[in-house]
Amino acid sequence: MTTLGGEVASKRQPEEMATLEGLVGAIDQLTAEERRRLYRQGNVLSLGSEFASGNELLNETVKRALIGASGDRQAGERGRPWPRSVNIVAFLMECMKSIANGSHKSVRQKIDRRAEALATDEGEANPEMHAVERHHPSVEDELAGRQEKEALQTAMQADVAAIRKLFAQGDVVHDILDGEEIGMSPEEIRDMANLTPTQYASARKKLRRTVDKHYPGRRQR
Repeated sequence: MTTLGGEVASKRQPEEMATLEGLVGAIDQLTAEERRRLYRQGNVLSLGSEFASGNELLNETVKRALIGASGDRQAGERGRPWPRSVNIVAFLMECMKSIANGSHKSVRQKIDRRAEALATDEGEANPEMHAVERHHPSVEDELAGRQEKEALQTAMQADVAAIRKLFAQGDVVHDILDGEEIGMSPEEIRDMANLTPTQYASARKKLRRTVDKHYPGRRQR
């Protein structure tokens, strides 16, 4: 494209998207604190949606990002490619927001369609609608439940902080506690900390014995 002055205007380069290998590598390198931020944000975004928790919403987000990077999708699946110029955490956050918003609309539409189907011949709300409402708690009810859960988690975190002081900095036990704090499975913790099953079992045994020694009768699971 040439301007009036005869100069050639530079064309905007297309956004460079991450490869599947690059995306997997970036996700593997997320820190424990970054994972906690994503789970916490997911817990808020998933309120009133089809997703039961932030963990479930994040898993769906990662799944769509992987589909977007690989281009390998089945009928009905949607992918979300990751632009390399965007921070991976910010990208996942925005994807979670978008997916949650779409889910909110979908849930609301399902309830509206169910309400229409249950309407009486006179157009009044059918008493059976109360059953539908019971199956889908309000956002307020979900929020209250999660606030109670967060209060319990706060108390548990205080216990975990005390337990951490019993182990030297850099001890693999901290990796296990980090993973458990954000709801990771044993397999995910082993992958994150690069532990073999034997090393993981040994570290768990060390954690249990230390807790038993300093807090008799109160074992860390």
